[in-house]
Amino acid sequence: DLNRHESSTAFTNGVVDYGGILGANSTTNPDFYTWNAVFIHYCDGASFGSNRVAPIAVKNKQGQEAQMWMRGRSNFDAVVQDLLVNEHMSNATEVILSGGSAGGLAVYYNLDHLAHDLLSKNVRVTGFPDAGFFMDAPNYVEDFQGADAVWNVTGSSGTNQNCLDSYIGEEYKCLLAPYLLEHIETSIYVMNSAYDAWQLGNNKVGCFPVPNTTCANDTSVMLYGAALKARVKNSLKNKANRFKNVSSKSGAYIDSCYVHEQNVNYCSGQGMPNCVGWTPSESGSVKWGYRTAIRNFTPQQAFSEFYFSHGNSKNSVLIDENEVQENKNCVYEGHPVLEGSV
Repeated sequence: DLNRHESSTAFTNGVVDYGGILGANSTTNPDFYTWNAVFIHYCDGASFGSNRVAPIAVKNKQGQEAQMWMRGRSNFDAVVQDLLVNEHMSNATEVILSGGSAGGLAVYYNLDHLAHDLLSKNVRVTGFPDAGFFMDAPNYVEDFQGADAVWNVTGSSGTNQNCLDSYIGEEYKCLLAPYLLEHIETSIYVMNSAYDAWQLGNNKVGCFPVPNTTCANDTSVMLYGAALKARVKNSLKNKANRFKNVSSKSGAYIDSCYVHEQNVNYCSGQGMPNCVGWTPSESGSVKWGYRTAIRNFTPQQAFSEFYFSHGNSKNSVLIDENEVQENKNCVYEGHPVLEGSV
């Protein structure tokens, strides 16, 4: 997993347990709890894509001169190399690259790079980005264009190379998943809410009728959700057509919940439903009353169905047909169960 929010943390047998696909609990993560899990702390601010030769001059909290280094892609490469040389990852036959939010975006940036440049060709590599399919809202695009001059992601090829080759003069598009997805050769399973709570607020989409708020017209939010579903569906179709000779099956789980991340459980201490829904048994799901499902598949069941069928299941692409207000499996009640009762 490539990202972490401030959060409460669960422990299993005295070891930090981030829940979801990273969970060490055989009950809540039966299919993957025996896997080796590596958590890369997110620190470059650019989804492990940045690379500047020179540092940036900044001041620390004490007002003293300091330096900030932007070398996220190099950090990513160094961690993988250390795992291969010192932690026996060279013996691995299967690797899943996952992450949430900015870490989900890091999967889109780094997946082909990991599969093609860093690991053996015999390793089965699968991407599992969660909550990283940020739509290209005008203000969000403007923010990324401005930040890239500092990050130097596109200038240093810190994102998907196929995408960069396709958008000469518009390289900024390769900072955004709606443009990236169809250019990724490696097998990938996209998980995202169509009504991603972080995006709706930060992309200034419009008001959403959560409890104790006034929202006279949520049309723009409904259109945003419909557009996100369409973009994922079309990107997967284009990806399949683009790489017909590559045996990399892909899929998606796009629900209609007012939530952010879903494939981990470690940040359920925040003031809104976040990092919930992987399975109803997770404490985050219980806390917020979430029983997320599409066609009776929870996020956990859906990913396992995709992964163990090698993408050949008829359920590899699950896109919720409901609008968010009509989805009884993930209605936002506006308040969690008290921590002590979970």
